[in-house]
Amino acid sequence: MLKRNLNRRNFLRLSALAATGAALGACAAGEALQPAQQAAALAGPGGFQGELEFWDWAHQPRVRFTEQLVAEWQAQHPGVTLKYNPLGWTDIETKLLTVATAGSGPAFSNIHFFWRYDLQRAGVLAPYPDDLFEWDKLISTPFTRDPETGNIYTCNFCYYCDQVYFNQDLLDAEGISADDIPANWDDFIKMAQQLTHTDANGNITQVGCSMSDYWAREWLWHTLIYQQGGWLYNESGTEALWNSEEGVRALQFIKDFYHTFKIDSPDFLGSSDAFGNELAAMYIDQGYTAAGINDGFPQMEGRWSTAPTPTFTGRPDPAWGMQIPEEGFGVFNTFPPEAQETAFDYIQFMIGSDERRLDWALIMDGPPDRIDLLDHPRLQEQDRGRVIETQAMTLPWRINYGERPIEAEKFWRVMFDEVILNNEDPKVALDSATEQMNAALSESGKRRLIVERNFRPPTS
Repeated sequence: MLKRNLNRRNFLRLSALAATGAALGACAAGEALQPAQQAAALAGPGGFQGELEFWDWAHQPRVRFTEQLVAEWQAQHPGVTLKYNPLGWTDIETKLLTVATAGSGPAFSNIHFFWRYDLQRAGVLAPYPDDLFEWDKLISTPFTRDPETGNIYTCNFCYYCDQVYFNQDLLDAEGISADDIPANWDDFIKMAQQLTHTDANGNITQVGCSMSDYWAREWLWHTLIYQQGGWLYNESGTEALWNSEEGVRALQFIKDFYHTFKIDSPDFLGSSDAFGNELAAMYIDQGYTAAGINDGFPQMEGRWSTAPTPTFTGRPDPAWGMQIPEEGFGVFNTFPPEAQETAFDYIQFMIGSDERRLDWALIMDGPPDRIDLLDHPRLQEQDRGRVIETQAMTLPWRINYGERPIEAEKFWRVMFDEVILNNEDPKVALDSATEQMNAALSESGKRRLIVERNFRPPTS
């Protein structure tokens, strides 16, 4: 049962409904509606009327569905026009961080989790109402609730997890079935070596398992740390622990893909092109990459599938790895309360129901933010390549670290280049990256919202 306190939000809604009811009652009695009554009948939640702009990412499947949702919502609120503005990834980041802190721009917007924390710290986001969702059913709640205020400032379209993508034809050629893909890293590497082909000069002609993408490396490095029971930061989020034993072992493992296991080469094609052109038997990356396979390489349709990322033990404990939230909309508190109420009403409409959460999961290729929907039959029936199903299998065992400090990426990129391209010692590279990150954390003076230790495995 949803909590229904008569807070500001509900007071505005009830006031608007009462006014609308009075207006309709007058109409039923044959009386002409007065201008004020007409306005009340057309008003949105909280009595808002007029235009309300919002921004979102211009991913075409998402654009098409959002246009449908906006039309449906506006039909219920004829006095409100939602000005939907889909923007490219770079545009929405650059513009949003500028206009939001200046108090201009859209009333609400998609805010990627990379940027949301700075906006939250700046105090420009309105907290989600307590009764908007059944928060105790959401996977995200322990990770998105502010540890000091208890407020939540976002919603999740879905989650992404790393997983193994494989070309079934290339596995068949080696007598390997989907069920043969090992659950532990040692056996997986042996299989990947079997799938790696070289020419007479020892140059790779078919990659066994590609890791040639920066984002794939970043995400998998985090996953490998969590699989060993390690952490990225200390409990207070004030220091990076990247050069811990777990961090060094994880980076060494990724380096070994190239220099020891020799199942990939830094001189080969990137993961997407190698897999799409059937020059990589497998690659490891997040669920969001699935859309690019069939779209970019139509000949691959129906010829690929997915399997869970292996672990060092072959078991899910202590953790299967990290998860990435595909975060939703933030509402800006610089707009009047009735405008905020209207924004939250649309957000509840577009993702609050089971049906909508399943819609978004299928559109975005990631399991929904509801533990009780992870094995829903509709997902299994409409999934492609078992992308959602495979991620959903591991999601309960995955850690959301919360804030990804913006400063971190430049240190990580250098770190990966040093160990993969220059064959340098992972411990040396990590010591340097960790030292630079800790200096940046100290100098920034920001309270970082690191929540990785809020993770509780399913058995506890």
